Amino acid sequence: MWQRAALVGYEGLFPPTVPEPTVDALALRTREAICRQGNRGLVLVACEPSPERKIVGTVSAVVDPHEATRARLQRLYVDPGYWGRGIGRDLHDRVLAQLQGAGFRVVILWVLENNVRARAAYERWGWRLTPARHTQHPGVTEVCYLLML
Repeated sequence: MWQRAALVGYEGLFPPTVPEPTVDALALRTREAICRQGNRGLVLVACEPSPERKIVGTVSAVVDPHEATRARLQRLYVDPGYWGRGIGRDLHDRVLAQLQGAGFRVVILWVLENNVRARAAYERWGWRLTPARHTQHPGVTEVCYLLML
């Protein structure tokens, strides 16, 4: 699911010198990120309502490592075959409700600057662009959004 979401959602956003993510690499990176969260993180998973319970979406949230009073939303992915069904919005809303219940009032997220689809969704959902930016891969900038709960 992560690979399909990344390949479709990030198509054309990375320079050709950046290799496509493999299933193993994405699974390892996600597993490591979840383990680093420890008991201060939250992971939600959306599954098909069928006996197979196929995973169709995920989201996680952690305490922001730069500011312990705010949370960071991350890894909101939905299988492209399930886009447009409200799964991403439902995961988003549920993780924010959990964060609010845990006492957080400020949440940030980082998104690729050229990821127009994701940015439009976040802006519809009330997120506000901040001036913060960073680059992890040459030629690929991420922008920061903030939401007050």
